[in-house]
Amino acid sequence: MRENSVFQKGVIIKMAVSNGYIKLNFERVSADEQFSRVEHYVQTMKKRKIVRSFSDRPVSEKLVEKAIETAGRAPSGANQQPWTYVLIKDPVIKKEIRKAAELEDENSGNKQYLEDAPYLVALFRINYGLAKQADGSLKKVRHYYVPESTPLSGGFFLAALQHAGLDCLVHAPVAASQQILHRPKNEKPLLLFAVGYAKDQALGCTGKPLSDIVISNASFSNSVSSASNEGETLIVNDETQLAAIESYFQFMKKRRNVRQYARENVDINLLHQAMRAVAIDPFGGEQPYRFAIVSNNEQKQKIRELAEIEEVKLYQERISDEWREALAPLGTNESKPHLTDAAHLVVAFYDTNERNNFALERASMAVGILMGALHHAGLCTLTYTPSPMAFLRDYLERPKNEMPFIVLPVGYPAADCEVPNITKKSLSEVLVKF
Repeated sequence: MRENSVFQKGVIIKMAVSNGYIKLNFERVSADEQFSRVEHYVQTMKKRKIVRSFSDRPVSEKLVEKAIETAGRAPSGANQQPWTYVLIKDPVIKKEIRKAAELEDENSGNKQYLEDAPYLVALFRINYGLAKQADGSLKKVRHYYVPESTPLSGGFFLAALQHAGLDCLVHAPVAASQQILHRPKNEKPLLLFAVGYAKDQALGCTGKPLSDIVISNASFSNSVSSASNEGETLIVNDETQLAAIESYFQFMKKRRNVRQYARENVDINLLHQAMRAVAIDPFGGEQPYRFAIVSNNEQKQKIRELAEIEEVKLYQERISDEWREALAPLGTNESKPHLTDAAHLVVAFYDTNERNNFALERASMAVGILMGALHHAGLCTLTYTPSPMAFLRDYLERPKNEMPFIVLPVGYPAADCEVPNITKKSLSEVLVKF
């Protein structure tokens, strides 16, 4: 086993590292190119399969590692990147996890696919930091980590696997994996991915009509977003797959959270097209999420006013010194001009009904996939998470079981847009291997 290098140094979570601000490197492309790029992304995501068994075709470990590295490009609260990915190839460990999963969910039957998959990838959420003291003991460092940050990274991971030509089954977390994989007490198992190549008989996933998951004043086609293999170009060998995932990684690496937007219109059809990427639930089941698109200037102004009321309370009354310190490198405050400057706001909701297991995790993954689609559409986004957020549900007149959890301002960056010169963790800092 190769241990996480950050843990070896005695610190499990790192704060944002910032060296001031830099000009955003943004490539503006033609409208035709925007639609072409997002269409390619959507069609790739729509080719996901319902995986229940894996073929014996070998999988290049480099492919999975590059997908994990891509997942590390996901945004997170205060850039804290509170996640650990555990890559599991050891058949003994896979068998232990399979048995534990069957014991924890006796009603679901045999889970042999967890043992047969060439790789399992366990995603852990880091709930708080640990720092090693002079005497060798570990001290808890209390920080606030946005709970949706880690599953959002999981959405980036899922999209990267798909673009690498790999098949994946997303499984609920296995509680026993924390002990099996020797993870520290500040980490919690969040998701489990079985990765490989599906057997030939695997069916394509079927999505919902956009009208079932998107609330928009503009009309859109109500066709069901389902996969089509017609004209599909298959990635058939490691060399072409590695080239594809490297290209995808380099493109996603350019994505940045943007707070300075141009007051410029964005074709609503571009957003609708991007939304088709999340018409299929990451778990392959019923979607426990909705997205509301807000484009009206008066509505955006009202949302900004309501949000800034909560932000003033946060920065003056609620915020801890530690969280204030964590946010300092990003230069944020109670003023939120991006809510009115951006052409559109996308408000994400998850369903709080008990029947929707792991609703927040699945909805957060969907947001990660959507952000990839919007990036391919040539648009900028920001993961804005005001707390509390119930005012958005009330203002947008959504039912009580729908809880807002992320707002994505969407648009083009201002000509003078700058972003914090922050760093991301290296692959060795987020990856553990068995």
